[in-house]
Amino acid sequence: MVSIFAVELGTSMTAVALPLLLIRDYGTTLAAGLALALRLVPNIAVGPIVGRLLARRDPRRVAMLSSLLSALFAANIPVCEALWQIQLLTFGIGLTAMLAGPARFVLRPAVVSEGDERRGNGLLMAAERVSTLSGPPLVGTIIAVGWPLGTAFLLEAASALVALIMMLRVPPLPPTEDEEAEPTQAKGRRALMAAYVTSTRTLLRVISGDAFIRGATLTSFSYVLAVTLGRMMLVVMGARQYSGVSGFYGWMLAVVGIGGLCGSLLTARFRKVSSGALYVAVMLIEAVGWLSLPWLPNLSAALAVMVVIGIMESAGYVLYYAEVQIRIPRAVMGYFYAAFIPVVDGCVFLGSTFGARLADASLSAASVLVASVMGVPMLLTARWYFTPPGGIGQTVVARPRERDPRQERERDPQQEVATVHEGKLDEGAKSEGA
Repeated sequence: MVSIFAVELGTSMTAVALPLLLIRDYGTTLAAGLALALRLVPNIAVGPIVGRLLARRDPRRVAMLSSLLSALFAANIPVCEALWQIQLLTFGIGLTAMLAGPARFVLRPAVVSEGDERRGNGLLMAAERVSTLSGPPLVGTIIAVGWPLGTAFLLEAASALVALIMMLRVPPLPPTEDEEAEPTQAKGRRALMAAYVTSTRTLLRVISGDAFIRGATLTSFSYVLAVTLGRMMLVVMGARQYSGVSGFYGWMLAVVGIGGLCGSLLTARFRKVSSGALYVAVMLIEAVGWLSLPWLPNLSAALAVMVVIGIMESAGYVLYYAEVQIRIPRAVMGYFYAAFIPVVDGCVFLGSTFGARLADASLSAASVLVASVMGVPMLLTARWYFTPPGGIGQTVVARPRERDPRQERERDPQQEVATVHEGKLDEGAKSEGA
C-alpha cells in the first residue's frame, strides 16, 4: 500500500508540474503538447506485449525495475536544455508505466488475502486517492516557497525509489505456467507481434468466459470515456457558469478525491449486498450526478454532487478490482491487464481530445452525453452482474495437453504391472456380479 501511495504521489505531482514547466519554458506549442501525450503512447501502442513478460517473470521484479527506471528518467527532467530531451524522458516514463501498471495489478493477490478482496482493494484505492489529493498541493507549496519547479520531478524520483524499497516487502510471485504461450519459438518482431496478439486474444477469451467480467470490462471503457468527457465539461463550466469562482476545476477535483477516499473505505462495509447489485447501483447514481451538474443552483450544490460522484467512482473501482481478483486466474491476469489498460488509456485520450469541444457547444447536451455513455451500457448489461464466478477457469486455463512420448517410454514398469493387475481384478468383479 505504501508503494502504491509513493508511485501515485509522484505521478500526481508530475501531472501538475510537467504542464507548468512546458508552458513556462516553451509556451503552448504543439511540440509541448506532444511531450504530454508521449507519456500515454507506449501503453496505448504496445502495452499488450507486457502480458507474456508477467506470465514468465516475477511481477514484483518487473515493478521494481520500472520504479528504478522511472526515478532515473524523472530526475533528469530538470536538467534538460531542449524540448526534445523532455519528450524523450516523458516517453521513457511512459514505457516504465507500461510495465508497472499491469505488474502491480497482478501483485494484488499477494497482498490481498482470499475472501477479503473488497476490504483489501478498498485500502489500496484509498492509498491512491490520498496520494492524488496530496500531489497538487505539494507542487503548489514548492512554487509558493520559491523553490525551483524541478524540485517536483526530484520528488517524483524519490517517491519511485521509495516504491522500489517497499516492494521488497511484497512476497515474490513465482512465474506461472504460461497457458497462453504459442508453441512456436518466434523471435524479434514476430515474438512481439505474437505477444501482442496473445494478450488481446486472452482479454477476449476472459470476457467471454465470465458474464460479470464481460459486462464490467466493456462498460469500464465507456465509463472512462464518460468520466474524461465529464472532466472536460467541468473545465468549460468553470469558464462559463462559475467564472467568478477562482480555481473552480481544482475545487471540483479536490472534492471528488475526498469522496473517493470515503468510497474506498466504505465499500467493504456493504458485504451483505451482492457485488452485482452494488456495482449497478453506484454506476447509475454516478451517471445521474453528472447529468445534474449544469442545472444545479449554486457552487455548494455542485460540490456536494461531486462528493457523491467521487464516492460512487471509487466504489465502482473497488468492486471491479475485487471481482477480477476473485474470478480471473493468476496465470492469465497479466495478459488481461496488459490488454485492458491500453484500451482504457485510449478512451482517456479520446475523451481529452473531444470533450472540451463538445462541452463548449452545449453544457446541457454534454451532461446528457456523459450520463448516457455511462448509464446506458450499464442498463443493457445489468443482468450479467448477477452470475457466480467460475467460468474462466474452464475456458482459459484448463487446456488439454498432448502426452509426451518420452514420458510414455519412461513410465515405471511396476506401475504398468499394477495397472494391468487392477484391470484384471475389475474384470473378475464384473464376472462375479454377472
